[in-house]
Amino acid sequence: MRIFEVVESSANTSVPGNRTWHRNLYEPLVELGHEVLLFPAEEGRRAMQQRDASGRATFSQKLWEVFRREQARKPFDLFFAYLMDGMVEPEVIDEIRKTGVPACNFSCNNIHQFYLVEALSPHFDYNLHAERDAREKFLAIGANPIWWPMASNPRYFKPYDVPRTVAVSFVGANYALRARYIVHLLEHGIQVHAYGPGWPGGAMTRWRSIAKHYKFLLQTLVAFSPQAQYKASAALADHDFRRSLSVRFPNNVHAPVSDEELILLYSRSQISLGFLEVYDRHDPSRVVTQHLHLREFEAPMSGALYCTGYIEELAEFYEPDKEVLIYRNQHELLDKVRYYLAHPAEAEKIRRAGYLRALRDHTYHRRFQQLFKELGLPV
Repeated sequence: MRIFEVVESSANTSVPGNRTWHRNLYEPLVELGHEVLLFPAEEGRRAMQQRDASGRATFSQKLWEVFRREQARKPFDLFFAYLMDGMVEPEVIDEIRKTGVPACNFSCNNIHQFYLVEALSPHFDYNLHAERDAREKFLAIGANPIWWPMASNPRYFKPYDVPRTVAVSFVGANYALRARYIVHLLEHGIQVHAYGPGWPGGAMTRWRSIAKHYKFLLQTLVAFSPQAQYKASAALADHDFRRSLSVRFPNNVHAPVSDEELILLYSRSQISLGFLEVYDRHDPSRVVTQHLHLREFEAPMSGALYCTGYIEELAEFYEPDKEVLIYRNQHELLDKVRYYLAHPAEAEKIRRAGYLRALRDHTYHRRFQQLFKELGLPV
């Protein structure tokens, strides 16, 4: 097939050189033999983040001009994008659809950040949502959803034969309940190390953190309504707890690591952790919910003994406690970590089973083949 693709390379700009989406959403298509014209989406992302209407219009015009020119030269079979509200003018998607080329948009984090795609989604033929339970949100706005779970690329995410010098690790940003899980393990003697944005407490980070503390404190004191006071006080309590971790356990929190270091860390760790909890809209005063992340596929494929929270959707992909370890609360997490650190032979059996399952069922190559079959397109 000939595919016009609009995606960013990075899934996390705070990680230097991150190329997660390029590796997952572009390279597998090329390796499957498809002709892919990649239109980078970074300019659209900047327009969204800066709320720059002029930048959005410029990005949209460039996108339409390139698509129209290339479509005239040789027609496309599919328009595949990873776009959000504020990145592109919806009218451009409407024009692309008028050419007869089916338009798909992929999105993740829909459980707690659906507002990021709410306006744009009805303009696509298909909306590929990574989380199973996001379907009703798309239907409610008149969009056409297809559950398209996340996966990983085994060309990069693979085991390495290195010594397991780290007892327990977690790689990811410090938000929601993650610091509480980490503190619980550390307070009970588990040497867990966390890597990523918001964990370490360098000099500049400390000053910014102190400034945030007083910002939330001031908002709490001057709030004009009980609702506003609750929101500000929840943000203050959440911020202060996360800030205290780097003060109490400075040797266990670390800066973000590169893609290559992340993959090696899965092999270097005896146990790799995952956390499913998120605050709705990243607001500590709102409900806590759960959803799967890329980590649920990257870690097992990288040979990790992966231990993550449990939701029913996880059992669609792995057999709990036979291919990945699962926990339902911080006490069960502590028990599982202690047991498998003390029983390496049992840990190795689960590690191997999780790797084989991920390699067999959860590659992006396989996800694309399944998607094209469902859409009636050539595989």
